[in-house]
Amino acid sequence: MQNKLISGMITIVIGLALLPVINDFVDGLTGEGGALADTTVGSLVDLLPILYVIVLVAGVVGYISYRRS
Repeated sequence: MQNKLISGMITIVIGLALLPVINDFVDGLTGEGGALADTTVGSLVDLLPILYVIVLVAGVVGYISYRRS
């Protein structure tokens, strides 16, 4: 169990360290002069960092709580 907790913490730290890269990517697409600026798709692309964090946390929680039968 402790190995799973440690690997889950490492995964969260690495995943959150990559969050600025995702934010820069989204800002490049939807920011001033971006390819998706002022479009409906751009509004959805703005949600990518939030979805990234949700999937990251849900994946780690699922990995930690998974038990082999």
